[in-house]
Amino acid sequence: MTVVYLIRHAEALSREEWSEQDKDRPLTERGRKQARNIAADLKKSGVSSLRTSPARRCHETEEPLAEALGLKLVVDKGLFEGGGPIELPGDGGINALCSHGDRIPETLDAIGVAWDKCKKGSVWKLEIDPNGKVTKSQYLPPSD
Repeated sequence: MTVVYLIRHAEALSREEWSEQDKDRPLTERGRKQARNIAADLKKSGVSSLRTSPARRCHETEEPLAEALGLKLVVDKGLFEGGGPIELPGDGGINALCSHGDRIPETLDAIGVAWDKCKKGSVWKLEIDPNGKVTKSQYLPPSD
């Protein structure tokens, strides 16, 4: 059984407020609080692998969890915006992947998970059997 926590990055500055490259857009204070809450919620989950989109807002979302778990963040270009469904690990481990508001819903659609929410700072917990079938899904709303 593989467990995947799909984390939508926490609240970031709006695109209109940011004049530099979008991938460098940081979290807001509320977003930093959401990131700390994600870390607190997942600290005892057994996560042993952390992957993040190259976007700063994703790094900043997972950094408190990495710190709490003593793990290194692995930057994965396959989690960046605009790439379609995310390729989920099937390694039998417990993984946390931080991505974007377009990629997570596309992934849920592709694997047949019914969803109606995917707010910034939220987490989807997916349990995947050895054949790649999702056997259980749970939405964890943002806590801020």
